[in-house]
Amino acid sequence: MSHENTQRDVRRLADQLVDDLGREDFESVSRLLPRMIGADAPEAGLLRPLCAELVTVTARLVRDRAAPDAGDLFTVALADEDAGDVQIDELQPPLRAVLRAVLAELNHDAAGVDAQLEFITGDPDPCGQVDALVHLVSWAHDLLHA
Repeated sequence: MSHENTQRDVRRLADQLVDDLGREDFESVSRLLPRMIGADAPEAGLLRPLCAELVTVTARLVRDRAAPDAGDLFTVALADEDAGDVQIDELQPPLRAVLRAVLAELNHDAAGVDAQLEFITGDPDPCGQVDALVHLVSWAHDLLHA
């Protein structure tokens, strides 16, 4: 399969996941995930480009909402349900990797994005990969519909 076809398939899959989540069609989402998650998944090679696409989409949507005079450096402040400060290292590893990947994309750090995508796709725990992908899909959906 050519790179162009792979990119088109990845974009279509990302759109489908975001749309399915928006319609709360969790059955469709749960059918798609096993195709990409885990070493023996038939389309395991799509996980990394899919995560990369969702990171790019999420970063673009954040940039689109940023104040015009906000500058070029993006940071994040994390808080728990009680508005208490949370350090990034206190987050679960998949969520931490997704957040760092989006921040790296926002700050034009390609090596940082690659490192976090490698962490996500190299996670030996399929649950971690699912967690990372679900966060990315949720963020893209929420930002598209905010």
